[in-house]
Amino acid sequence: TVRVHPGENKLIAYFAKNTTDETMTVQAIPSVTPGRAAKYLKKTECFCFTQQTMKAHEAMDWPILFHIDNNLPKNIHTITLAYTLFDLTHSTVRIKNKQAGRIS
Repeated sequence: TVRVHPGENKLIAYFAKNTTDETMTVQAIPSVTPGRAAKYLKKTECFCFTQQTMKAHEAMDWPILFHIDNNLPKNIHTITLAYTLFDLTHSTVRIKNKQAGRIS
């Protein structure tokens, strides 16, 4: 639990550990509850902005710098920020080929 006053910058870290025997790349996708509070949570720096690569059994602290907008409705007292990690290690990315007008 972290206490933050609206307008106050806060630096925290999420702990992550790769429990596999392989290097893996993940993308963190945030979830904010209640949903109507999401627009008041302003992330300045976040590990979720880029993909993260972790070596086998590596543990890391992933930082996030954020603040809560001063216009947060008075009836919202608790905001929960959670992340889901999606494993991209073996994913392929499809990029649109603009010249050919097709997906390659």
